[in-house]
Amino acid sequence: MNKGFNCFLKVWMFLGFAFLYLPILVIIVMSFNGTAYGMFPFQFTVEWYSYLFTKSELLPATMLSLKFSLTVALTAVVVGTMAAFGMQYMTPGLGKKLNTILQLPITIPWLVQGVSLLLLLNLLGIGRSYFGMFCGNIICVLPYVVMLVLGRFAMADRTPEAAARLLGAGALRVFFDVTMPMIVPGILAGGMMAFIVCFNSFCIQYYLAPFGVRTLPVEVFTLIKTGYKADLNALATLMILISLAAIILLNRLGYSGSSLFSTGAKKGNDKL
Repeated sequence: MNKGFNCFLKVWMFLGFAFLYLPILVIIVMSFNGTAYGMFPFQFTVEWYSYLFTKSELLPATMLSLKFSLTVALTAVVVGTMAAFGMQYMTPGLGKKLNTILQLPITIPWLVQGVSLLLLLNLLGIGRSYFGMFCGNIICVLPYVVMLVLGRFAMADRTPEAAARLLGAGALRVFFDVTMPMIVPGILAGGMMAFIVCFNSFCIQYYLAPFGVRTLPVEVFTLIKTGYKADLNALATLMILISLAAIILLNRLGYSGSSLFSTGAKKGNDKL
């Protein structure tokens, strides 16, 4: 390739990165802006961080979302890991059909899922409740866990399992001592995806949350309608920093994005 084409590709690469990260940079900068509604002129201040931890309604909603998302993620990891483990011993035809059915919640819009689940729960007499919101989010996140754990099963060398059985190890001991360490990256990736998807599932939570209960997505939607304040920028900045710290920690532990979220059948040398 000639230099002109290489330069063209580099320009598009930088434009792509700017498109991805410029909004994030703007949010961080505006979290220190004292002008109302994040407008100009820029006036440096840290009052929005103080407001966030003292008067803002965003912090309680954030804590509720964190607890709820963690509960959903842990449940999805347990159920999804067991489901993926069971699918390993099905016939290829049946396993493929179940895998296709399992992917339907990913392709169906959340708006449709939220409305349909609300109608179903009303028909059953449950209505808007924590139980309904929990079940709705489990439906949304479970496919991600199963697919990521299945990917690790496909990449793993199953010979140690057979060797452990030949040496007399029981099914539970084989699973926890041999199988589990091999699929840890898939479980971590599935748990992360489940947590992130649940944390951001506005449509499901908007339609299924009990009346008066506001998770963070619902609270943000309400505040944007009634009146925007820059404490939202401060919260977003803290969330970005925490996410960045989590990514750095995982990389230091040896779990890169390719090793966690790989779903291919090729066996690799990623850390297990």
